[in-house]
Amino acid sequence: MRKFLLTLISASLVLGASIPASAQGQIAASVTFYNVDASAFPVVSGFVDVTDSSGIFASGLKPEAVSVLENGQPLQAVSFNEMAIPLQLAVAFNQGEALDARNANGISRFQRVSQVVIDWAQARPPDMPDDLSLVSQAGPVINHAPPTDFIVGLQGFQPDLREATPNLQSLVAALDVVSAQTPRIGVKRAVLFITPQMEDPNLAADLEPIIQRAVENKIRVFVWYVDANTTFTTTSAAVFNNLAIQTGGSMFQFSGEERFPDPEAYFAPLRRIYQLKYDSRLNVPGQHNLIVQVTLPASETVTSAAQTFELNVQPPNPILVTPAMQITRQAPPEDPFNTETLLPESQKLEIIVEFPDGYQRALTRTTLYVDGVVMDENTSEPFNEFNWDLISYTASGEHQVMVEAVDLLGLSKQSMALPVLVTVIKPPSGPAAFLAKYRTQLTFGAIVFAGLVLFAILLGGRLRNLSLRAIQEERRAQNDPLTQPLPVMMREAAPAAQEKKPRRLPKLKKQKQAKSAEVEAAASLVRLNPDGQYAAIPPIALNGRELILGTDPVECTLILDDASISSVHARIRTTDDGGYLLQDVQSIAGTWVNFEPIPREGYRLEHGDMVNFGQLKYRFMLRTSPPPRIPKVRPVNPEE
Repeated sequence: MRKFLLTLISASLVLGASIPASAQGQIAASVTFYNVDASAFPVVSGFVDVTDSSGIFASGLKPEAVSVLENGQPLQAVSFNEMAIPLQLAVAFNQGEALDARNANGISRFQRVSQVVIDWAQARPPDMPDDLSLVSQAGPVINHAPPTDFIVGLQGFQPDLREATPNLQSLVAALDVVSAQTPRIGVKRAVLFITPQMEDPNLAADLEPIIQRAVENKIRVFVWYVDANTTFTTTSAAVFNNLAIQTGGSMFQFSGEERFPDPEAYFAPLRRIYQLKYDSRLNVPGQHNLIVQVTLPASETVTSAAQTFELNVQPPNPILVTPAMQITRQAPPEDPFNTETLLPESQKLEIIVEFPDGYQRALTRTTLYVDGVVMDENTSEPFNEFNWDLISYTASGEHQVMVEAVDLLGLSKQSMALPVLVTVIKPPSGPAAFLAKYRTQLTFGAIVFAGLVLFAILLGGRLRNLSLRAIQEERRAQNDPLTQPLPVMMREAAPAAQEKKPRRLPKLKKQKQAKSAEVEAAASLVRLNPDGQYAAIPPIALNGRELILGTDPVECTLILDDASISSVHARIRTTDDGGYLLQDVQSIAGTWVNFEPIPREGYRLEHGDMVNFGQLKYRFMLRTSPPPRIPKVRPVNPEE
């Protein structure tokens, strides 16, 4: 009767231990979020573990079921990809005499269990090696080894099973091994505990702290209870079954006749993890927190603990790429007196955008400002090019140019304002300009007019000759006796009146008009008023090899009438390569370029230079403007 009651009690323990963990309140659906990675900001990623209410990995979830709370703001996941990862497993043998029991072929239970484990390890794919350890009561036999090394170690493991006394030391050692730092984020840990019956009255109490430790470290314990089938309903079996259930594992009982389960059925759910990616909306630096919410297929929503991370986000920095510091607008070279069209009509500007925080991201807008007014704007690619319209600039002046860049987070920044001088050279005006502009037409008109005059003179002379001849013929007819009546001839006995010789017309002298081919100078000095505006004085053409300026009409080739000018003030020479060298001839008031006195050896003039001869101010201009100079940027060494 007593034996029957003990059996009934043991069966009740086993039945109670078989109750699902969720019913016991030990296991519930959960989400674990870790390893926040913002290196690809604004894309933020991390790994997520999702288990359902039975403690099994929730496979097959889609991004639509996942949301991220970024500082409390809900954002939808962009991707939620399920990935395969290795497993960290410790196989622990609790040695005892029951493991040495043999079948009719002389094969022990230990050997059969070992072969099942070896077959499972050999089937593991080489590209996904598990982290495997082998533990006994004496401690680790194989520690954190790949499957190949683990198999060799298990094949060589020959414990003295008959002399060993079963205890919990191998289980504790297995927990120590797998509790160490995992080699990879998201790797899950498990223990396969192979044990015979333990007739220890304090077994349940001794297992309580072990169970608590396994649960806290998320270590699943799978128990293979290897002993005679008469022990399957004992208190020891019930306690070990409770160990497996409380830690999220399961128990298999083997007496020598049962068919082993496939260990991979235990471990396959532990080889999965999700990689989460979402587009961040953070636009302030500092510490931020993330929470992941997942809606399971059963419409149950689970929430992870908050994860914090630091982010140093800064606005984009736009930089103008070496803009032209001076732009000269003037009439087209082929039409230098055109007052309607000045070139160039626009200026191309280019920028680069840097991200000081190191996080490259898309732009939504770039804007060009000139004197605070929007001149061009880009809301789509390319964002790095602008077109500055210059048509409205009809007077010389300095203008402040800057750009602004806005990124997809709404962060914006403006560049430093750079001064750009727009010089407008207006075509000459007045009678001289009119004659110069239309000299071709006027020359042609003069030639035509002279031809008409000559034609009129020749025609008039011919008509006059014809008239004289007619008069002479008439007079001859009147004086001819054969043509006169007889009374008339008698009355006029006197000799006929003498004919007057016709007056000789003056001959036209052909005048040769000398045509001088006017050669435009390659460079000139344009006179400026004291306020910097162009004076209404014809520019000084720089022709010939040398031009000497001063007040002495004997020594100088160009006279400058001003009290500040010396007798021989300065000279401009043409160099062999086509340049112009300005030299001061020890003048009293001096010669200056761009408000600086020129050196003793002279100064090579460049397009747009402002030249002062004493108080007289000129601007050196080339007929063909050179391309804008690109300044060279040399990094500054802070140690210099």
